[in-house]
Amino acid sequence: MSADTGTGRSTRPSVTERLSLALRHRAEGAQRALGSPVRTTRMAVVVGRLLGIAFVICFLTGLYSHLHQDPLPWLSLPTRPVHLYAWNQGIHVVVGSMLVPLLLAKLWTVFPKLFEWPPVRSIPHLLERISVAVLVSTALMMPVTGALNALQWYPWDFSFRRTHFALAWVLIGAMAVHIAVHLPAIAAAWRADGDVSASAQEEEDRDDR
Repeated sequence: MSADTGTGRSTRPSVTERLSLALRHRAEGAQRALGSPVRTTRMAVVVGRLLGIAFVICFLTGLYSHLHQDPLPWLSLPTRPVHLYAWNQGIHVVVGSMLVPLLLAKLWTVFPKLFEWPPVRSIPHLLERISVAVLVSTALMMPVTGALNALQWYPWDFSFRRTHFALAWVLIGAMAVHIAVHLPAIAAAWRADGDVSASAQEEEDRDDR
């Protein structure tokens, strides 16, 4: 039986509270099940740096290619050496192919964060999660559509080149927002993990001596 507080109201949790508690327990259980010593903030930062550099290279080489195909009257692009455009396209394709394993590694590292509870803590947190959803969806779409373009297979009705170019700007913008939001935490975690690694290395050196 539920206790009476003297005001006639029951202390039994409401349906919403019970549901929230059950979901929180399930989320915590999922995080424990997905826990791994490899899934660390430092690992996420390391892979994220490589992924960010790869995306920037693809963006710049793609922008160079796009401006060659749709030149601006006031912008003169270099055309020498003669193989410059071919090298640009080769770098774009090779680095774009590297995005797939890097992106999968990044998603695997941060996957348990999908089960954080509560899923939304505030309006800024909601906006941040929306920006992450945009970042992940465009990051997945870019290399997939790029690979299909290399195979010259277009299972869609939209223009690949215009859509790929527009999504590139969306991706770079979402990535900039993501980095800006998490930069203090990333820097703090990087320094902290680096100090721990240095201390562990010093202890190993002392043991060897």
